[in-house]
Amino acid sequence: MRLNPLCDARWTYDLIHQVSPSKAADGRIYGQGVGTLTGRLSGTATWSNFPRLHDDFALPDARGVIHVDDGEVLFALTGLSSLTDGSGIHVMTFQTAAPSHVWLNDVLAIGEGSIDVEHSRLAMRYYECEIELPLPDLADLRPVSSA
Repeated sequence: MRLNPLCDARWTYDLIHQVSPSKAADGRIYGQGVGTLTGRLSGTATWSNFPRLHDDFALPDARGVIHVDDGEVLFALTGLSSLTDGSGIHVMTFQTAAPSHVWLNDVLAIGEGSIDVEHSRLAMRYYECEIELPLPDLADLRPVSSA
């Protein structure tokens, strides 16, 4: 698999409501915010997130829209974010009818970055996952016996 640069993103929460974890259940956050994306995918975003909080991790479940030069791109985002060291991994998918962005409908993107919990913002870099075919025949991957 090849990872092709897609965009850098700055996500900022402007509304957060939280239910802290308890002995009985995981916690939850409901948040809304804005974002700026630069790169092959460029635009401004509005989004909401409903992550589950478990131990020292947030599991994002975000949806939103990226306003691009020729229309809008809807996105879904999941992942895993550490609330202790600030590291985060995201997976994104897209849906659009914007003519110069329809290629995003076939993209699975992964991202890595950092979360600033204190200031409610994230800095992420996203990559388009490109499958490199053909894959090797599975028979070629069998271990060689050392007999």
